[in-house]
Amino acid sequence: MKLPEQILKVCTPHQFFKHFFFTEELLAKIAEETNLYSSQIYPNKPINCTVYDTQNFLGICIIGSLTPPSNVPDLCIDMLGRELVKETVSKNV
Repeated sequence: MKLPEQILKVCTPHQFFKHFFFTEELLAKIAEETNLYSSQIYPNKPINCTVYDTQNFLGICIIGSLTPPSNVPDLCIDMLGRELVKETVSKNV
């Protein structure tokens, strides 16, 4: 079975997901829908979610799923936390 040339050019899992699953268009749509939902639920103080925020959230979900902590704040604790997560969000989540 011969793989398509597009797949053969991909070197890392990150590139594969970015190219085939989490495209810029999909991330933009997720951010847009998040903002719409936020404005409907919190009309006086909606959030402003960007594509960058969406990427960070999905990244944290993926990293957190590799070795799930007992709870979300544990991702930021020095002993248990992962450096990428600690660099992305504050401890006041």
